[in-house]
Amino acid sequence: MVQSKNILSTRTNNRGKAHNHRRRADRYKRFASMGRISTGIINELDSPVDSINRFINLALQTMGEDSQSRQFLLESKEGIRKMARLLKRLNNYAKKMEKEFQEISK
Repeated sequence: MVQSKNILSTRTNNRGKAHNHRRRADRYKRFASMGRISTGIINELDSPVDSINRFINLALQTMGEDSQSRQFLLESKEGIRKMARLLKRLNNYAKKMEKEFQEISK
């Protein structure tokens, strides 16, 4: 009787381990998906952000030094610069997560 309890306990324990392994694998897959989605979003936003920055630079070249519009453009340029840095950081993080997932998946 004691031996049958041990066998049942071992089987139950193995099922629990398999279930935990599947849950972790599912979690890693979701993280990898988020990395791929993030990378796609970043790639779509990167080009328009760069275009806006170039347009602001062109507009600044044609304006007078004391123009109020120039001040607005300089503030916008700073915001665009911050956005570009954030996109770059997010892209690096997403690539790092995808690389870690690939290593775990091996």
